[in-house]
Amino acid sequence: MRKAFSKITDKLDSKSGSRIDAPPQALFGNSSRSGPPPINHASKPDRKVVYPQPGQRQPGPAPPLKVASTQHHGKMKFFHPAGHEHIVSRDVGNSGVLDGKIVWGWGDTLMGAGGRGSKANICATDSTSIGHLSDPMCATDTALWDNNEYVANFIPCLPHEEKDGGLVKYAFGGSNVIEYAPNQGLLFFLKIHRPHGKNIIKGAGVAPVTMHGNIPKCKREMETLWTKEEACYGDVGIAYDTRDGYVYAFGKGPQQDDEQLIRRTYLCRVFINCVFDISAYSYWHQDKKVWSPQRLTTHGQGGTAKLTYEQAIFPYLAMDRSAPFWSNYFNKWMFLYGNSWGYSDVYVMTADKLEGPWDKHGDIKICSTQPEGGEPVAGEFRYAVNGHPEWDESGKSVFVTWTKLNEIYGTTVVWE
Repeated sequence: MRKAFSKITDKLDSKSGSRIDAPPQALFGNSSRSGPPPINHASKPDRKVVYPQPGQRQPGPAPPLKVASTQHHGKMKFFHPAGHEHIVSRDVGNSGVLDGKIVWGWGDTLMGAGGRGSKANICATDSTSIGHLSDPMCATDTALWDNNEYVANFIPCLPHEEKDGGLVKYAFGGSNVIEYAPNQGLLFFLKIHRPHGKNIIKGAGVAPVTMHGNIPKCKREMETLWTKEEACYGDVGIAYDTRDGYVYAFGKGPQQDDEQLIRRTYLCRVFINCVFDISAYSYWHQDKKVWSPQRLTTHGQGGTAKLTYEQAIFPYLAMDRSAPFWSNYFNKWMFLYGNSWGYSDVYVMTADKLEGPWDKHGDIKICSTQPEGGEPVAGEFRYAVNGHPEWDESGKSVFVTWTKLNEIYGTTVVWE
């Protein structure tokens, strides 16, 4: 959700008729094929796309958490609906399943002017792509602006925001999409005001999402649910637990000059049928290990409680942004995540419940976000680590991505 691009790089658009070589796909489909991936989303894949949930399949014995192998896939590739590759710079990379399709969610999205040496320009403050089971490193940008060339924005401005400058002045960062009924999904979003290029968070809210053919549509109808004095719920990631019917939203604290709150992670939950009702939410107090219906604000006035460091479910710099998911292999909720230091590798946490307690498994490194080795380079931040369980419902393997220099990188982790 937060905009954290390290720099804008020069890009060269591929020609529409060009061929590409696919990355190695020993675990996902035929590794010998070349050319564009199968992106006919009307075709039937080998299996149904499923985002795992507790109780969807018979659980097996939970093994000890240990990595058997990893396979690094390099950089992600993006395709125009017509089938040719096009060059897009973007960050974040959360995912979910809606109407049987894999929906990728991105942050600031940039495209070049089409020639070598040309500068990339922002064409969306957040955007989507559609993934394909045969190749997790390829995705199709089905939602385009009217010019049928540039990637379109996903979360819309309200009419009065359009009159006030639209996406020139406002940005909307979205969480991962969850589906709670057939083709009925939702996301949490941040409303961000950008006067003179400075990001000012105005609050967080919730919006419904549905699939229209192959295009995800977000219908935002509210300003926000929470104010700028409250945590940015959903900014880290959200999850839906079908066992209790609650949506859980993890988010950083409110924007403060000292950044002490914004670097901690807070948690709220709400029954799925009440997700648009601010009075129905409850808030987790990590220090007391209890849920409370009282809203938490920096000022603690007007019937709210004062937001503290101790209420955070994850402490200072411990979590960047990552959506928790259910692992059918370990029979637990799982985070594949990075910390907020800027140069994080991939770590893991598991828990029986989304409020924890979360087991960090000794802070073991699952895989490197710099598989080529070498020392970290200043400004080449590696962040927004996200696990994507929909590529292997069994949970025996899990696909994980992260951002570095406006590119999305991916690795498949196989558990013992």
